[in-house]
Amino acid sequence: MPIVELRESIGNKDVIMANDQDRVKVVQHRINLKEGHFQRNMLSMDLFFDDPPHVIGGPDPTQFRGTITFVVTPTPVILTSESLLLTPRRVLDACNTNVLYKAILYNTANDRTANIGYATSRFPQDFIASNANYPFFHDQLYLTMVFRAYADDTFPVSIRYNASIALTYNEKKVPAVRSALGVISERFNSMVAQNKLVGNILERPLENAGTFIPSYEWGGIRPELMVSGQNLTQYWLRQDGQDPEVMQTTGQLRSAAKAARQMVANPDAFGSPNTGIGNVPDWFAEFLPKGVEAGPVREQFPPRVTQDDPTQPGLGNIIMV
Repeated sequence: MPIVELRESIGNKDVIMANDQDRVKVVQHRINLKEGHFQRNMLSMDLFFDDPPHVIGGPDPTQFRGTITFVVTPTPVILTSESLLLTPRRVLDACNTNVLYKAILYNTANDRTANIGYATSRFPQDFIASNANYPFFHDQLYLTMVFRAYADDTFPVSIRYNASIALTYNEKKVPAVRSALGVISERFNSMVAQNKLVGNILERPLENAGTFIPSYEWGGIRPELMVSGQNLTQYWLRQDGQDPEVMQTTGQLRSAAKAARQMVANPDAFGSPNTGIGNVPDWFAEFLPKGVEAGPVREQFPPRVTQDDPTQPGLGNIIMV
């Protein structure tokens, strides 16, 4: 597969925020790729600021107090309803498969100063970004920068910047159906990201064990004891050591099955406690013998009769009596 190296820049145009109702600005640059039915895999990315973002209008450049998000996607960026440090309309989460690269610049100064500096959070981080393998199917890429100011900032704000990015990807021909489905999937991902909510707040985190396995916290049905804590070779159908299996009556089997279905307190539902080798949990028997489920086995079961006449067809077959 051919590997394509791409270098592009975004910037050279001031971003102006007029007031606190106009404090989210989006700058977008579209890159057209070769048309056709291709699957491309992003292999590496690197972001560099030729001119770090700064506020102009005074005698010296000053620090922009808000946040700046840089993102590379195969579709136009649709801002979500989530926030970023209380600034509205966050960009797609990095876990979204449409996000090929994402960086967030945070202000490191408490106030506007002549020292321009940002802390940068990247996805993927620098080491992984040089060994990535993120597929996409659209025949374009979008470089997007989103500027967000705080409501208590001094407006108007004019921001000057310029950023360059280096991308490396490979591409291969794929069937038209696969390419079309990939494009549909990417467009769908960009839309549903507006309403995506993940993670639940646990109302009773200390009872998480009981939520996951209720019998661990509150008890439950004691399963059939398949392994004894005293001797690991004693199975549920009792076999003492290496001795031949001891046959049990239908009544004994039914009694064991009935006992296994009774509710017991924690931790009895989990086996034999305080044995010589520690607490041994029970195993679960999924199936009982058919006679225990369906009824008693006949004391005198009909004998098996085979067809022994060599002159007749079906020699050796079992016949009904």
